[in-house]
Amino acid sequence: MALRLSLVFARNAIRAPAALSGRRLFHTTYVSNVMAGDSVPAVPLYGSSPGDEVDLAALTKEGKFILVFVPGAFSPGCSARHVPGYISLAPKFTSDKGVSGIYIISGNDAFVMNAWGKELGAANEKVKYLADPSLAFISALGLDFDAVKFFGDRRSKRAAVLVEDGTVIKTWVEPDNTGISISEAKSVIEEL
Repeated sequence: MALRLSLVFARNAIRAPAALSGRRLFHTTYVSNVMAGDSVPAVPLYGSSPGDEVDLAALTKEGKFILVFVPGAFSPGCSARHVPGYISLAPKFTSDKGVSGIYIISGNDAFVMNAWGKELGAANEKVKYLADPSLAFISALGLDFDAVKFFGDRRSKRAAVLVEDGTVIKTWVEPDNTGISISEAKSVIEEL
């Protein structure tokens, strides 16, 4: 029990203090999913290379953004359905719903995310691919899960998060972690 408490405390310690509003820092249960009112954590992500550090907390400080979390680049569900939905609806998200940008986030490394973005053909000023190889950002939001069976390690739950002026407004987290239903683009855009 003491080890479990220490691990939970250590995991929560990576959360930025601003991201903890309304949440207890020390508890005996696993951190719940990201929820409305949370702040975007000030944890670095990476763009096209490990030297391309991205501060998503700063980038989302003003405006409306969609953060799309996927378990793995190049995986069937992510490549064939989940991310392509956001790519095809990106013009409607930006023009009709006032979204400033869409960020696709995965626990893969920057090189993999960059290659995946090129293959899907949608990396541009409105749709960006970001790597979180250590899962620090994903874990700070409580969106990591044991994906050993599928990917051999911990990965991101499949989810979408609406952020406005640096604060989470709404979340769509798949109840089974990997399914594609509530977090798919057509479902999310209908609720904006």
